[in-house]
Amino acid sequence: MNVKGFLFDLDGVFHISQKLIDGGNETIEWLIKKNIPYRFLTNTTTMSRLKLANKLSSYGLNISANEIISANYAGVLHLRSLKAKTCMLILNKDAKDDYFEFNIDNNAPEYIVIGDIEHKWNYTLMNELFNLIFNGSKIIALHKGRYYQTEAGLQIDSGAFIQGLEYATESKSTVIGKPKKDFFDLAIKDLGISKKNVAMVGDDLVNDIQGAKDSGILSILVKTGKFRQEILNNSTIIPDYLINSIHELPIIYNKYLNL
Repeated sequence: MNVKGFLFDLDGVFHISQKLIDGGNETIEWLIKKNIPYRFLTNTTTMSRLKLANKLSSYGLNISANEIISANYAGVLHLRSLKAKTCMLILNKDAKDDYFEFNIDNNAPEYIVIGDIEHKWNYTLMNELFNLIFNGSKIIALHKGRYYQTEAGLQIDSGAFIQGLEYATESKSTVIGKPKKDFFDLAIKDLGISKKNVAMVGDDLVNDIQGAKDSGILSILVKTGKFRQEILNNSTIIPDYLINSIHELPIIYNKYLNL
């Protein structure tokens, strides 16, 4: 392999909740020193790119907003491409900042953008969305993650609620984030190098590893975050490389990826 650039997941690879994973900043410093380009490809939709970068910086992670390609921002790009007239945002307040250019309509929106709202899901909201979708509104799902890692353990993600809405309304959402190939292609284009020279590093077998494989790039799974050995043992998704943590990336790069 001759890897010339990296895509990284954030949550579970560089941090869990507010705690940094050992070796993350050292790996970033190594990438900068080696002049290897990288981007953080994340399904995080709880805040804008700028606020996410500021939050992670407050934890001590060496990161800037222009290095982040989030599903939230990709939703903005998708609405632009559709020339959307109106939309409804099922997002946290901090995530809505990226959507300032669009007309918000909560009564009969053309599109409903759904991201992470954590514990705000309830029956009343689901039923409201059900009726809007039943009457013609279309779902844009920023991702359909099943679960994610927190300090308290695994937590159900928004994909379960989106799947429920699809089932009830007999409709399909347009999914923006990982593991969609278009999302990976957006990040690879931003890197400015051929996909044959790009590797994805993540903790999620479906979103990160299968997404990378579907996009034709190398996949590296870390044993941190949501990684569970029993899930890997029972999965048909096999990463190209398996490492203990982000701290080991320079080691396998020098041994296997820079040939």
